[in-house]
Amino acid sequence: MQLEWADVIYYLRSGLEILIIFVVIYNLLLALERISAGGKLKGLSLTLALVVIAWMVARFAQLNAITWLLQAGIGVSAIVMAVVFQPELRRLFTRLGGFFPNQDLSGNQAIVGHLIDALAYMSSRHIGCLIVFERSDRLDDYVNSSPLDCEITTKSVTTIFWKDSPLHDGALIIRNGRIAAAGVILPLTNNIEYKQLSGTRHRAGIGISEDTDALVLMVSEESGQISMADRGKINRGLSHQDIEIILTREFRGGGRRSEKIDPERT
Repeated sequence: MQLEWADVIYYLRSGLEILIIFVVIYNLLLALERISAGGKLKGLSLTLALVVIAWMVARFAQLNAITWLLQAGIGVSAIVMAVVFQPELRRLFTRLGGFFPNQDLSGNQAIVGHLIDALAYMSSRHIGCLIVFERSDRLDDYVNSSPLDCEITTKSVTTIFWKDSPLHDGALIIRNGRIAAAGVILPLTNNIEYKQLSGTRHRAGIGISEDTDALVLMVSEESGQISMADRGKINRGLSHQDIEIILTREFRGGGRRSEKIDPERT
């Protein structure tokens, strides 16, 4: 079978389209790599890609019935994936919103001292805490669930997490240099890497850092250890100097991704 020049152009154009689709899907998978359903999504995406290839082969061979069936299957598969993975897609779109910053954390360096003192106080007395710093991704759903508009001071933060406080079991959310919410319930991570973590505080901190670009600081009730969660990863055993570096960076307006403190900490 000889191919005419028009056919060659057609298949080159089709190859270019396939390449574009591959690049788009590859980058989407990279964005979804830390989401718990990422492995299943990759498998379904590979299956869909194989269906597309089979459709192209059937079309080239002029197998009209098979071509129609595979084409219908592609459309149905896209709908099924959109429905089944709705929570993961919501997370992805939330992350993509991080390309458009919505707040400026600069000019709030005065509260860094209050936060350092509060964390040091709670760490020394083994008072558990969970503090979430909003970055570009809006946390409106969490803030609206337990809103609170309060100035950040050492006393206000430690009072919220005091064991007799009705808000101490939830998270505190900081937005634009103020306490925007307290007693907030956060999603827990499903990452099996952190299955061994006891209690829900650290798993909740990791969970919100997986769903959004928020920075999270935590104090363990058992050990008094200070930890940080960022982009689904946790750094444990932070010193007061580490905390000062992190908070200074955040409130200087450069907190798109926290400075790596010690890669050996897990």
